[in-house]
Amino acid sequence: MAGLAAGTYLARAGFAVTLLERNGRCGGLVGSFERDGFTFDAGPRAVGDAGILSAMLKDLQIDLPLARGLVSTGIEREMVHHDDGSGVARYCDSLRRLFPESVRDIAAIERRVKTCCAMARALNRLPNPAFRNPLAEPAYLITRFIPWLPSFFASALHARLHRAPVERVLEGITADGSLRDMVCQHFFKGTPERFALGYFENFADYRYPPGGTGRLPEALERKFRSLGGAVAFGSEAVRIDAGERRVADGEGREYPYDALVWAADLKSLYRRLDASSLRPRERERVRREGARYEAVPPGESVLSVFIGVNEPPERFGQISRGHCLYAPSRQGLADARFGGIARLKETFADLAKEDFFAWLEAYCARNSFEISIPALKDPSLAPPGKTGLEISVLFDGEITRLAEARGWLEETRERAAEAMIGALDASIYPGLRKNILFRSVSTPLTVARRFLTDGGAITGWSLEARSPVPSSLPGVFSAVRTGIPRVWKAGQWSFSPSGVPIALLTGRIAAGAAGRFLSREASRAGRR
Repeated sequence: MAGLAAGTYLARAGFAVTLLERNGRCGGLVGSFERDGFTFDAGPRAVGDAGILSAMLKDLQIDLPLARGLVSTGIEREMVHHDDGSGVARYCDSLRRLFPESVRDIAAIERRVKTCCAMARALNRLPNPAFRNPLAEPAYLITRFIPWLPSFFASALHARLHRAPVERVLEGITADGSLRDMVCQHFFKGTPERFALGYFENFADYRYPPGGTGRLPEALERKFRSLGGAVAFGSEAVRIDAGERRVADGEGREYPYDALVWAADLKSLYRRLDASSLRPRERERVRREGARYEAVPPGESVLSVFIGVNEPPERFGQISRGHCLYAPSRQGLADARFGGIARLKETFADLAKEDFFAWLEAYCARNSFEISIPALKDPSLAPPGKTGLEISVLFDGEITRLAEARGWLEETRERAAEAMIGALDASIYPGLRKNILFRSVSTPLTVARRFLTDGGAITGWSLEARSPVPSSLPGVFSAVRTGIPRVWKAGQWSFSPSGVPIALLTGRIAAGAAGRFLSREASRAGRR
């Protein structure tokens, strides 16, 4: 998405742009696929607006309908629909019913959630200035943008002061490990408090393109092409000659460039970079950059099960909205996720097979699931009387790599799917198993091999380590810089933590930086 955004803005500015895409479609992790008349979303199940998505579509004059992505959250038999501003209060009420011995702790959690949500609301309220320039619209500047600035600065300060991992914050509030798990286990390990506890506000910000999330990159690609942009599919950049300013792909084709925007995994950029013809000081700067990125592990990935069910969408719509975060057990993962995963990886070479699968089945059955039901968002996305389900859990990519090394990958896929389906069959979807028409499983290795992300990570860097890229709100505008001459970076690896809106925003910022550089170069050449 970052590459599409950068390419489209550069093409609109009049530059000749070629987008190199190793796969057969654009959009990276954002996309949809079909099977037997069912449409599934391969990556994000909805896209946050964040003052970016709608603003970008309007700025580029892209007519793409966006429906609101309604969300439910549930634990065991407790289900809350976040259709309006009362969702947080009702969610906390459900926690009180599930954990009556922790009522005072839940009150403290609720206060922090409401504060973080207020901060998130301020950030989402107005179009990002990168897409709507307030200086070009005096009335908008005076009546809306300037009054918004105090809440923005307050939110930025709050984000800077509340960067502690949500797990650690909750440990200071409650000793109940299961309660902590219910609040935070569906977030990446180490997610900052302000992001995790403010995420409830983002539910109101979800958008879903009728036809599936894949409609978004398709619309952006059409605009890119209409502006003269070219796409080279099946073209994976395998060597970047920084001195000669050439990119070579795996098919032996070469692409000269005056400016390059790298919108993929940053470790791949430095591993494929030939800096031998750069000046010594530039080579050393590039070497240090690459070493800094190599030292930081990737974030978690995701394990997903895609299911065709011989039951109508109405059956599932009686339980939740089309997007649901659900924990089948209030017990939570506790040590199975945090210390348990670290120990598992350390001892994997000597681990008995059945011990691993016992851990895996407990991990999948007690986890929090992200469930998406496309036909509840758009009835055309499943055959009449049938429903597609997408069920995902966060998963450490290293574990699937280790399982593959011991020859256990296929069984890992099947046992994980069985545990997830079994947990839903025993809770909110009784009878699910007997009505399944087909299922397919995607692991972190699937993500890693298709999109070349380190460890199959879906939002970039691990949040448990010190970020090698900017992670503060003001830092997003410097996030596109690299030490490589004429090369900028964009996407989910350029700012942390990142999702689709940040990918689009960094693509826009990188395009502006590259465009200004090229314009200055042209101006100097003209003067000469």
